[in-house]
Amino acid sequence: MFKKSLVVIFFLFWIVLAINPVDPGTWALENILVAAVFPVVLWLDRQYSFNNLTFLSLTIYVILHLFGAHMTYNEMGYFTLISEWFGWERNYYDHLVHFLFGLMVFVPYFEIFYHQGISRKLSYLLAFLFITGIGAWYEILEWITMVVFCKQPEEICSEAITQGDMWDVQKDMAYAIIASVLALLLHILWGDKSRTKQN
Repeated sequence: MFKKSLVVIFFLFWIVLAINPVDPGTWALENILVAAVFPVVLWLDRQYSFNNLTFLSLTIYVILHLFGAHMTYNEMGYFTLISEWFGWERNYYDHLVHFLFGLMVFVPYFEIFYHQGISRKLSYLLAFLFITGIGAWYEILEWITMVVFCKQPEEICSEAITQGDMWDVQKDMAYAIIASVLALLLHILWGDKSRTKQN
């Protein structure tokens, strides 16, 4: 029942955030990923039965991505207030979502491998490699999308993606990697405590 409620909540957010997005083209491109991945998540849950916390993490992460798609990551109004409060020169919502990708999606990958009978240590390694690999491929696809669909001068197209930060791609990947390591450490600590209580 808990997971079904999360699916309903996800679809409600999707419907609301599909209404009058800031940039319909950006919204459509960002939602290709959601449309492709969400059915896969539901199928994987049937196969491996994610625990409720894992399913909640995935749902929250996708909803945060939908907000970025609706308002565009560069113009994420809700996060602009935080940026202004800290005195930042740019909107860091995209970095936050990359960080949360590593933090909130690491454990689902781990569970997929671990439930197939792969050792705990190797499952951790494979989950980490998947996070880093997908993070890299996302940046490559973002670049290809810019080349194919952006009809403005290259400087303007690049500014729209990097917000003028020449190291934006490397930072996005680094945040996901750092967060995945943090998720790994927290999962190991939580797992050790759970096993201690059971014994």
